[in-house]
Parts: sequence; structure tokens; C-alpha cells
Amino acid sequence: MALDGMFIGKLAVELKDKLVGGKIDQIDGLNKTDYLFKIRANGSTYNLYMSVSYNNPTIFISPKKFEKPLVASSFTMFLRKYLEGGYIKDIYQYMNDRVIMIDIDLKNDFEGLEKRTICLELIGRFSNLLILDGNFKIIEAIKQLSVLETNSRGIMKGLKYEALKNDKISPDNKEEINRIFSKISNLDSKTIVDTISGISPSLAKYLINSYKESDLDFYSFFKSETDKFSPVLRGESDYYYFDIYGENVTHFDTLSDLLFEYFIKNAEAKILKDNNQEVYKCVSSNIKRLEKKLGKLKEEYEKDENADELRLKGELLLANSNNDLPRGSTVKVLNYYTNDYIDIQIDPSKTIKENSQQYYKKYRKAKVGIEYVEREIDIAKNDLDYFKTIEYQLSKASLKDLLEIRDELIDNGFIHYKEKTFKKKQKPNYIKLNYSGCDILIGKNNIQNEYITHTVGKKDDLWFHVKDDHGSHVIVSGENKYSEDVIRFASKQAAIYSNASNSSSVPVDYTEIKYLKKVPGKKGSFVTYKKYKTIYIDPKREEK
Repeated sequence: MALDGMFIGKLAVELKDKLVGGKIDQIDGLNKTDYLFKIRANGSTYNLYMSVSYNNPTIFISPKKFEKPLVASSFTMFLRKYLEGGYIKDIYQYMNDRVIMIDIDLKNDFEGLEKRTICLELIGRFSNLLILDGNFKIIEAIKQLSVLETNSRGIMKGLKYEALKNDKISPDNKEEINRIFSKISNLDSKTIVDTISGISPSLAKYLINSYKESDLDFYSFFKSETDKFSPVLRGESDYYYFDIYGENVTHFDTLSDLLFEYFIKNAEAKILKDNNQEVYKCVSSNIKRLEKKLGKLKEEYEKDENADELRLKGELLLANSNNDLPRGSTVKVLNYYTNDYIDIQIDPSKTIKENSQQYYKKYRKAKVGIEYVEREIDIAKNDLDYFKTIEYQLSKASLKDLLEIRDELIDNGFIHYKEKTFKKKQKPNYIKLNYSGCDILIGKNNIQNEYITHTVGKKDDLWFHVKDDHGSHVIVSGENKYSEDVIRFASKQAAIYSNASNSSSVPVDYTEIKYLKKVPGKKGSFVTYKKYKTIYIDPKREEK
């Protein structure tokens, strides 16, 4: 990407044209570095997205809203207190650098106007969001740094804002640019980057290649090129406000459209994942906990597994309680089940009968222990299967799917929030296809699977699922549902949306919904079924 000073200058102009005069109605913090400002301007409502994440600092007008945390951060509350209700007076680039200033007028308690400025520094890992007062003093900042930490300037409450040191020439300084570049015979891209403010290596390289064929002085050439405007995106990572790439580019009408597209491809999923780390942490920690628990339970089971041996020893001792056996720490008795003699440890201070009772007591205790451990193993296995299913679903989840999984974990008490929120339940985000006149529904998590199978699906609709593995429920309805091509297509969807999607021959079971039965007491969307058929499908093979 090439988010340089030249790009920021064009972006500031675009934002100014849209937003100046607008009122800041609402501010939402999406995570620690990303914020969404709802602004009403010129009869329209805009969502202004700002991010100071180190790997994707950005600002653009977004055509969509984004999922926000259930609890607002302290910095979000600060922004709401100091900026909501204010009117945007100006938006401009600061010092030809990667810094955008947004001046805001806000009414104070005495009906007077107070000026505040949003200072957005989009400088890679040094990116920052600061709020300044009318004298350019820092009121608050996401990242506060002392002079000792930066070796140049302090970013602390009460200090006057200072721009980053920049000794380069302004891109508008015609005389100085021509004076310097007229003396350079072998011009290279590094010289351009080191001399003119706001030039990225990508732009400099383009200028060098183009200047070889130009008869203009360097400043006239430079202005003729950088005054162009045709936002482009190449692949998933390269973009600029005009075409410096020459091929394989997608064109956009505005810089906001361009940045939004780049954001959706590269950053949105990561940001939502960062914002919902508790989901991933909850699942992974529960899997580790349950695997450890199962290991310990199996050890306990193995210890108690000799219960029958304890019963046998007690029985054999009781059978010999009237016999005159040699006394010691062990006695040799006949095992009449095998006709072999075995040695049994005893307590010499007790009678043979008392030793027999002691073995029966240990047997009963071990038997109870085995039953308890078996129950606990079943519970742990079911819970582990549930979280393994969630883990698989997270690996395939879209943004909406992730939020549904989060809601499921909250409803089941695995994720807790200090503040209660009342959110309107939305329709699950399942996939709906139409094939050969049949409706085909695909669930990608437990909520969607439960919904399409037990709410939307009718008892005579067909249900598909990969055999003995994690995967999606697939529901087929329509008069043509039993045709071979529909069954193969639906089976392929079940194979694609499963843990076995990389296999070349995936078994898929299918039956009518009326033959399904929910598993009592088991979390998730697990079902059992008896009357079914199985088809083997290659999810990578193109169907004719």
C-alpha cells in the first residue's frame, strides 16, 4: 500500500467536501484502535471510520456499520463526552505529512463555542489519535509518550502538540524543487523520497520511470502527474489515488470506496477477531481444560479398573475363612475359577474373614468410583466434542457467523459480561441457495444449524450432514429434492462445509427431518438418526 502524504492530502480534500458542516451524532469504539463516527451532513448520514492500528492506519467514509463491543472503553466514553454534538468546521492535512486534522466547534455549558481538534496521525506503528483544545494543547491521546520515549516530542496531557520533525521540501515549493533537481544529473527514487515531503517509494519509483520520457522541468512534470485522480487497487495490498501500477488494477470513484474495499479484504476480519478475542480464548481454554480433565479421569479409571480383582480376592478369602491358612503378609489360596493358586496380601493382625471384608469394602468403593468416573468421562467427552465443533466453526466463520457464535457462548454462560445488554435477536446468517428448483439451506454454526433444521425445515425436507465429523447441516426442500443431481449437489455442500472438505471421498448421510432426534442434554446442534442413506462425494470435483 502507499498511504503517503500525497494520498493523505487528496483524502483530506475528499472528506472535507463531504463532512464539513456536519454534526457528530454518535461515536462508537470498535476496539482499542478503531472508532466509528456517525455524522449528519448535507442531508445525509455518514459513518466516518478511523483506525490507528499499527498495520492498517486509515480513515474513510464507510458504507456500512460495524459490530461494536458490548461494553464501551474509557477512551470511547471520553470521545463521546468531548466530541459528540459538535459541528465539523474544517478538515485538512497538517504539514504535508500523514496527519489529518478535524476542527470541531462544540457548545459549552455557557452557550459559548469551544474549539476542539481531532488529530489523526497515520504513521504506521507510530499512528495515534489525539484530541486537542483551541490552543493545540493535548487533552487526551490513545498513546501517551514522554520525550524520553520518543527522543523528539512528548505526547502527554497538557503539552502543546508538535508535529513530527520534517525537514523535507513542501511538494508545492516550485522554486526550491526546480533548483535542487536541476542540479541532479542521475535522478533516482531515493533522492525524490528524501527531498520532497509526502512521497512514498512506490510513487517515487513511478515518477522516475515516467520522467525519462518527459521534456518538462521536474516540478511541472511532478505536478502534472500528482494532480491526477483515479483511485486504484491492485490485488489485495497495493493502492493509490491514481494509477501508478499500470496493469491488473480495479478503479474506484472515491478514495473512501477504495479504502473500504482494501479494509474489507485485509483488516475487517482481523479487527473483529481482535474485538472478540474472548470467543477464541474461551474455546481454546475450554478445549485445553477438557483434554487435561479427560487425561486425569482416564488415569483414575485405570486405577479403579481392578475392582473385579478386589472382589475376587475378597471372595476367595471368605471361601477360605474357616481353613487353617499359614499366617503372614500374604496367603496362597486356590482360584477355583482358573484352578490356579494366587497370592493375596493380607493384614496379619486381622482374621481372614476381616481381610475378606476389607477387600469387599475396597471393591465397593472402586465400583462407585468407576461409575462416577465413567459419568464424568461421558460429560467431558460431550463438552469437548461441543468445543471442538465450535473451534471448527470459528475456522470457517464469516463476521456475522462469529457474532452468532459469541452470542451462543454468552447464552450458555461460557462468556460473561459485567454489563447486561439487551440486543434484538437477528435472523441467523445461514446460506440459502436455489438449485434445480429446490431451496438449499446451509448452517455454518450451531445457531444456524438449529434454526434451519428445527425451525425452518419441514418434517419431510431432506437433511444432509458429513458422516462422523464436524460440519454444517444442509436442508433441501422442493418437489425435485429426491432427484440424483439435487442429492449430489446438496451432499457436495455438506462435504464442502465440513471438517473433511480436503478429502477426495467424503461420506455424507442424508435422511428426512422427521427421522432426526435431538440429543437430550447435549450442547450444540447434535442429533441422532437411524433411517438414512449414505453417499460418497468428492467436494473438489466439478459436477456435470
